[in-house]
Amino acid sequence: MCLDSSVAKDNLCSFFCAFTQEGEVNGMKKEEFFDEQILDMINQSEQVSTGNKDALSKVENQKNENKETDARSIYTGVRINGKWIYFERQFFAEDSISMMVPDNFVPMTKEAVKVKYPSEHRPETILTDETGTVNLMFQYMEGEVDSSTIEAFRNQIFGLMKYANPGIKERQAGEIDIEGNRIAYVEFTNNALGGKLYNLMFYISVKGRPLMGSFNCITKDVKYWQPVAVEMLQSIRIVEDEREI
Repeated sequence: MCLDSSVAKDNLCSFFCAFTQEGEVNGMKKEEFFDEQILDMINQSEQVSTGNKDALSKVENQKNENKETDARSIYTGVRINGKWIYFERQFFAEDSISMMVPDNFVPMTKEAVKVKYPSEHRPETILTDETGTVNLMFQYMEGEVDSSTIEAFRNQIFGLMKYANPGIKERQAGEIDIEGNRIAYVEFTNNALGGKLYNLMFYISVKGRPLMGSFNCITKDVKYWQPVAVEMLQSIRIVEDEREI
């Protein structure tokens, strides 16, 4: 799958003490001194034991918390930066696909869109959270593709992006199959207005048309959002019949 120069151009725009004296020590007989030292050591030992128990308890609690975290998903809710985030299925791209997204995502304001995406080729759909630092976008692109050519389409578009912006650092690229539909994706970081961003960009053929989706967040939050973004990607479903809407 190749794009002509004009189409490619349009698409491109778009973290112990020692004892030494005999007799008395500090007014006490040696036997008394040793008795007191032994008691002190017993007390200290008990304190250390208690401290170790507390430390082990903290470790165990952390393990349990990690297990709980591992069990959480976009279908049960996830906790990010101390806040619970829940997800719901929404429809995008002219109701041609559905995807699980945070229920607190809202359309980005026109003012914010103009500042963050000054190009006229900005995405058609841009959702964001209340901080404006976690975003999800969708946009149909020019050309014709199917599941067998969507990977090549991704490679060509991303290649053009890296050529135009050498600051892009690729993390991983791959493909997944969902109900017979192939989705080609690429993870990368880039410098942008307000700081460095983590991006998960993906491409899918919808009735022969290439649909581009992109999730991004600031890199300091990538450890929280990257697994969530991947789950969101895996939740995509193509609406084959209007009755499914």
